[in-house]
Amino acid sequence: MRKAIMKFVFAVSAAVTITAAYCQDVTPDSTEETPLVVNDGGVEVVREAEAAALGEKPRAPRNAFDEVKSWLKNKDWKYNKWDGKKKRLIVVVSESFDCEDPAATKDVMVQRDMATKRAVLQAKAEIIEFVKSDVDAEDIVEMFGGNAPNISEAAKQDVQKKAAAIKVPLTQKSMVTVTAAMPLFGATCIRQSESWNRGKYQIALAMAWSPALERAARAVLTGEDVKCSPKPIAKSVEDWLEAANPAFMSGPIQFLDADGSRWFLGVSACVADENLPALTLKQNKRIADLSARQMLVFSLWGDVKAYKKMQQELTTTLIDGKSNTETAQWMESKISQTVENLPLRGITRLFNDEVDHPIIGGKVYVSIYGINSAQATTALKIEAINFATRAEVERVKTIERGRAAANKGLVENATNDPRDFQKGQDAQNKNLGVEVEGRKGKQILQKKEDPKNTPKKSKAGVFNGGADPDDDF
Repeated sequence: MRKAIMKFVFAVSAAVTITAAYCQDVTPDSTEETPLVVNDGGVEVVREAEAAALGEKPRAPRNAFDEVKSWLKNKDWKYNKWDGKKKRLIVVVSESFDCEDPAATKDVMVQRDMATKRAVLQAKAEIIEFVKSDVDAEDIVEMFGGNAPNISEAAKQDVQKKAAAIKVPLTQKSMVTVTAAMPLFGATCIRQSESWNRGKYQIALAMAWSPALERAARAVLTGEDVKCSPKPIAKSVEDWLEAANPAFMSGPIQFLDADGSRWFLGVSACVADENLPALTLKQNKRIADLSARQMLVFSLWGDVKAYKKMQQELTTTLIDGKSNTETAQWMESKISQTVENLPLRGITRLFNDEVDHPIIGGKVYVSIYGINSAQATTALKIEAINFATRAEVERVKTIERGRAAANKGLVENATNDPRDFQKGQDAQNKNLGVEVEGRKGKQILQKKEDPKNTPKKSKAGVFNGGADPDDDF
């Protein structure tokens, strides 16, 4: 059974688990004449985030959103605006859902996963809206009534009649619509925190984008084998995950390992309650695996679209000399990211295990998939080897079909050869002729009398009644 959850603020920084370093010096294979250098503030921000995560202890501020902002402020990193000096953009967003008791909420990890995806979408929307947005906006104010001696009597009566009829001397409307759409490559979560307090489960994250991060994502998608210069403290991706806390990882992240390989990662999780039926737990884990693959794809690329609309209305009525004002407002929003027909080679399962999650008071199953340019190149070679073998097998199968056809044809020809038929017929006719000729002039069958129809006849002779006893008495 799960442990009880205490009612206190719990915010966990996921920097130790999801931060991603990026290379400053990126060099391709030695066959390249000019090393490729990828270096900007986006590179710096993810490298420093990873370095800071190694010795950092969890913090417990008011909520997850405050934790992420405090972490950035302590590093003196600008966020929610373009840093021209560092050439990077960091945005901070949060998503929450109502949850009275995570330990008792069966679908808490599903809601957590969906909240993370909403936060990722919101962060990416803010990035593309910075690049380019299409905006429609209007403000409208209409007023009726008053004393107007200088206008025509007909117009005055019309105004007064309209105001008296509807008794609405003032109406106001305000509307704005913002749309944005563009492909986005290499956007990276550099900090993520979770908190649960007063019935609110909150996910907060900081997402970074820079030209260098885009360049690295492009290298994986186009098949370039790019190597980065790792920090001296860098680890293998396996050791990094072993030392990290995967329970608080989710969404699209990146990591630079000790070999200089840039890993693009996708993370998802589900509740691993031992009381669940085995089939249900298996299904939940498969869903988490697929969701992690989805996040892996979105760590590389997504065609992001954002549509947001807000409208406010104010109406003032005048009845018996007294005014009454009512307001209303509403909004609608649709944000999406899609990837279609994207060929990916080298997707690797890096982690799939059950770990403790303090907020839900039990174990969760965490699934992490990753890909890098080296894995993709290796997978491409494996693909070539296997398809070449398949081609050879198809040739052998074609030869075998020819052999089978020859065997079948031989049997069919032997079965239907008229010469063999005639030969057999002629030989048998000859045998039959000899037999028939040999029987000519001979009575083949003799007539036998029926004993019942033969008349009685006497037979002369002496007959005795038994054998000699051989005794003299």
